[in-house]
Amino acid sequence: MKNNILPKDYPELDFKQMNIVLIEASSRLLGGMSVQSGKEAQQYLEALGVKLQMNTSVNNYDGNSATLSNGTTLYSRCLVWAAGVKGMALKGLPASSVLPNNRIRVDAFNRIPGMANAFAIGDVALMQGEQSPKGHPQVAPVAIQQAALLAKNLENVVSKKKLKAFYYHDKGSMATVGRNLAVVEMGKLKIKGFIAWIIWMFVHLMSIIGIKNKLLILINWTWHYITYDQSLRLIIKPSEKTKKFTNEKVINPAIADGYSMVL
Repeated sequence: MKNNILPKDYPELDFKQMNIVLIEASSRLLGGMSVQSGKEAQQYLEALGVKLQMNTSVNNYDGNSATLSNGTTLYSRCLVWAAGVKGMALKGLPASSVLPNNRIRVDAFNRIPGMANAFAIGDVALMQGEQSPKGHPQVAPVAIQQAALLAKNLENVVSKKKLKAFYYHDKGSMATVGRNLAVVEMGKLKIKGFIAWIIWMFVHLMSIIGIKNKLLILINWTWHYITYDQSLRLIIKPSEKTKKFTNEKVINPAIADGYSMVL
């Protein structure tokens, strides 16, 4: 967006003054993937001009500046928070089942301990075991597999059959960094770059329901790839038609032809 989209939308701005900083609390990127994939992702980001600060967290943000754990301050009015998800526990659950981050502790059958007919799946559920001592990764495949098994186990409850324990079948992990840049891990196989990016797009395309939806999204992706453009916009310029029907003066006439709001 910084290199290809925003300069066309706002040619009056100098985007060389725009800095993108990624604050990472851990010592590397992509903690759920291998160290190699984390290094590849870091190299991709740095090549795109992103500045990384590792082993650093955000202590406070007041809308104008972010105070970091290393004592420095970043001045910015645009902060994107992407620090994972937090559970939303319900009232009435046993206190021992609600963890500090509001995730709900469950057994091997996704059943909440102390409750015979209450289950939790997906991101809100934390199932600890030999396979996942810290719980399963909070990704869609875990929730999908838990939902499918729970549906069968509920039938087993009705028919008074033995419940089947959950085992996560990890089909691999993927992460996209940007255009032609991605990392894919499938068992011992590790792929990076353009091929990994194509695999990432193919998997996501196949997960979309309906042939018509798949075709429309494929056409959109192809158009965006060829034109280096993005149809989504959050900020728009006032049109000439809007200006003609406006009787009030703009706040600052000097920037009226830019992206100021007309009142």
